[in-house]
Amino acid sequence: MQKEVLLHISDAYRCRFPALSFGIGTIRSCTYFEKNESFKLYKRELLHKMRRRENLGQLEKKISLYDQFFNEWGYACPLPHHFKRTIEMGFPIVNLYIDTHIMAEMCHGILMAIQDLDCFQGEWKLDLAQAGETFQGVSGKRIQCKENEIVLRDEEGTVCSLFQGPDFKTRVKPESKNIVIYVFTAPGIKEEHVASGLQLALEILEKFGGGSNSWSKVFKPSF
Repeated sequence: MQKEVLLHISDAYRCRFPALSFGIGTIRSCTYFEKNESFKLYKRELLHKMRRRENLGQLEKKISLYDQFFNEWGYACPLPHHFKRTIEMGFPIVNLYIDTHIMAEMCHGILMAIQDLDCFQGEWKLDLAQAGETFQGVSGKRIQCKENEIVLRDEEGTVCSLFQGPDFKTRVKPESKNIVIYVFTAPGIKEEHVASGLQLALEILEKFGGGSNSWSKVFKPSF
């Protein structure tokens, strides 16, 4: 069966960021791997398409929108560095999940996370942080949020900050089978960009990871 995610968008978020949509995609029964020759060839083809001049200009524009948003909040955006590195050196070779994450981000110029769906508890909530709110980051260190920065929660607490990344609890691991991808937006990022990025990530996980029963949705925050 498809795994739909129940997302509640807080009134505080709706009032502060009425134009910033949020995308979620899920897929079940994936098989983790680190190296795969057909996957390597696929990445090479995708990189060739991404590097086309007409695509690079559009991607740079979207990434600059994220970069500006991060800077306004006093954070460094990871996307420009990842984009430059990808153009110069190609996609990374780490594992199915990390590579899928980077490929979908770079090919669509969006900010994405890929996490273990089974580690989330209950309803999701897109919200704004309280001043000084903390959670355990993916590295294991405590992350402290600024007042009103965008965060994602489940019923147990904060699982991700748009500007500071996901938590430790929901990280993907070699034994992760059921996967969730979610996309934060910045001012100027359109819903179709989010939907296209999710579609690519889910297609990769289905084709190369053997995943099935995929589901995705772009949530609009307006009242």
